[in-house]
Amino acid sequence: MSSEASGSAAVVVEHVSKEYRVYSKPHYRVLDSVAAKIGSSKSYSFRVRAVNDVSFSLEPGSSVAIIGRNGSGKSTLLEMITGTLTPTAGRIELRGRLSALLELGAGFNPDFSGRANYRLNASILGLDPDQIRAKEPEVEAFADLGGFIDEPVRTYSSGMYVRLAFATAVHVDPEILLIDEALAVGDVFFQQKCYDFFANKLADVTKVLVTHDLASVAKIADRCIVMDQGSMVFDGAPLDAIQFYTALHMRERAGQHSAEPVGGVTVTNERPLSDAAVGAEPAVTGTPGVIPRPLPESSSTAPELVSITTVAGSLLRDGEMHPLNGEMWAATPGDELRIECTFRLTVPVEAPIVGYLMRDRVGNAVFGQNSIGSDFTLGPWAPGVHRVILQLNWPEVDAGEYVLTVGFGNGHHPHHHEPLAWVQGVAAITSTPQRPVHGMVNNDLTAIEVTRLGDD
Repeated sequence: MSSEASGSAAVVVEHVSKEYRVYSKPHYRVLDSVAAKIGSSKSYSFRVRAVNDVSFSLEPGSSVAIIGRNGSGKSTLLEMITGTLTPTAGRIELRGRLSALLELGAGFNPDFSGRANYRLNASILGLDPDQIRAKEPEVEAFADLGGFIDEPVRTYSSGMYVRLAFATAVHVDPEILLIDEALAVGDVFFQQKCYDFFANKLADVTKVLVTHDLASVAKIADRCIVMDQGSMVFDGAPLDAIQFYTALHMRERAGQHSAEPVGGVTVTNERPLSDAAVGAEPAVTGTPGVIPRPLPESSSTAPELVSITTVAGSLLRDGEMHPLNGEMWAATPGDELRIECTFRLTVPVEAPIVGYLMRDRVGNAVFGQNSIGSDFTLGPWAPGVHRVILQLNWPEVDAGEYVLTVGFGNGHHPHHHEPLAWVQGVAAITSTPQRPVHGMVNNDLTAIEVTRLGDD
């Protein structure tokens, strides 16, 4: 990381590592201390590196999400940025007032009231008494604890804890805000309030969010870092990071090797349509109106059990088929969408599942379905090439652009099955509803009953 690149950064992390000594037996700690005292080179411990040589910088006002499986080093990295852990190696520099929401209730005295804990935390973070008093009504309103704001926090539920903790963290005028999975505890209404606050009140605050909620990554982050086994294996756009993380997880579930760190990344069964593939001249198969499009070869050298070789889409409107040749097409409610996929299997698949998903422009999953969820049984399939055509009617979704993803899996449950291959960005479709849409999708009333109850 160059000094020029980090000169204006709000957060600078340079070659940061964290190691722990691990002892297989409790008394080895004593033996290790004795060996060090007498100058012996014998060691009774081994080292575990929780974070391995991580570097990045964040510009003021940026929002970055850090994702990864449990034990990947996310929380350890965040604690080092916060200052509650000291790096074994490397350097961390912060420019601006830091507010952190880490472990649930961390920093709260359980015997103090919620109000007293807010005042204490605000004072620790550098607010003067006048600022603390001025912010207190905002904290009280945002936390929405009612009379419990004056009760000891040891009487709070986990949801009440996170309400108070979040309200305190965001109302102390932070310039850098760190959040570690805290929002997963709150109810859906409080989570929505937090996301709205992120978008409307914290636009100029540098935000770092550690989460397992991939939907929130697409909503609030403009950059995403993927951690795996202590190393940063991806750093880029949120949607690309989600795709990489999903591919990495599925690859390891299949028993293949872990991904290489940044600079040598390979991902199995990841099939985004490249610009070259979209612009290439398609070959027409025997299915009228459906144009398959070859997908780029995988860069992975690992053996693939299943690969998606072609995907094509078409819209049927007024009896006329319109192929989705990588162009933006307009769909109205009731239009029939057909998706043709070709799968190549190198092993038998006992219970194949084929499905689709439509995402909006920021990556939110809006609607989708798979074969087993629609009561279609497809298997078993023998090794070889198989073609599937999915048909669905375009729903009455809100106006906007939607991107198609197609996937293939194995299992007997519509949600709990093993994903084996997928392709994102098959086609972009603009929804053009013929009447106002309330929310994401219209769901018409089935009946209305009106009864006059009197004059008053």
